[in-house]
Amino acid sequence: MSELTDGLARLDGEGDEETRADAAEVLGEIGGAEAVAALTQAISDSALVVRISAALALGEAHGHAGIEALTALLSAPEVGLRGASVIALGQIASRQSVVDLLPLAGDIEPSVRGAVAWSLGALGDVRAWEALERLAADPDPDVADAAREALARMEAE
Repeated sequence: MSELTDGLARLDGEGDEETRADAAEVLGEIGGAEAVAALTQAISDSALVVRISAALALGEAHGHAGIEALTALLSAPEVGLRGASVIALGQIASRQSVVDLLPLAGDIEPSVRGAVAWSLGALGDVRAWEALERLAADPDPDVADAAREALARMEAE
């Protein structure tokens, strides 16, 4: 059985949630249309750990076909899922995501704001400059550092 076929089978309900989460990670490393399609479906899994792994794997796979599904997760009540979706959108590097990420610069959770700073910096779009400047003054030092790094990266480009 190929690694792709094995990963697809494990993600499709075979095994416990940790097995499915591991399968999502493998599919993210493999990439390709079939893996991205399976990961896009997996972000609706009943287990949070699988949904988070699938979101991160979509980013790793640069799964442009998953952008709409990831964008829908930006309003998820689970902090980990919001953060994973933010990171994935930054990895996919579609500048259309900038507008969707900007409101999360004011998220109540520092981990999400930090992820937003990283992703906006990765996207390198000037529309993010003002939000990154605000995040550079964030009371959470990790968020502020991430924003300053993002601004420096954008200035260097």
